[in-house]
Amino acid sequence: MFAMKKIFLVILAFVCFSLRIYGQQVQKKEVYTFASPIMLEKICKSKSIKFSILEFNKYKLELNGYFVIATIEDGDLMFSTYFKDSPSLNRINDFNRRFRWVRLSLDTEGDLVVEQELSFSGGISVGCIHVFINTYGILLDKVSSEMQ
Repeated sequence: MFAMKKIFLVILAFVCFSLRIYGQQVQKKEVYTFASPIMLEKICKSKSIKFSILEFNKYKLELNGYFVIATIEDGDLMFSTYFKDSPSLNRINDFNRRFRWVRLSLDTEGDLVVEQELSFSGGISVGCIHVFINTYGILLDKVSSEMQ
């Protein structure tokens, strides 16, 4: 009987301790369900990214030494960067096949355009937005080295 009480108390202590640990790990994360100018400016400031407003819902950012046009459209965020290079369509297609979530194309003047879009449907955490921005910067470096 005493052994049963001891086992019960040990299990009860373990459960109580576990609840306390798990209770402390719960965190509220800021989640955005649509992109907004306030959100974009707040994140740029937190990452020390220089930016200027071009027009309503359109910004010019400086990321990894590249100029990026950030456009907020239909609640989503789109990044575009233009390079004066005109690589072959084979090189562009090869890049597009190897990398997801980014697309390369030539504009009407023959300049290379790099675009990436972040959908906010279902909600996006601040961490995901930071990863999106960091990934885009890495992709620009990759495009610059491969397309020149």
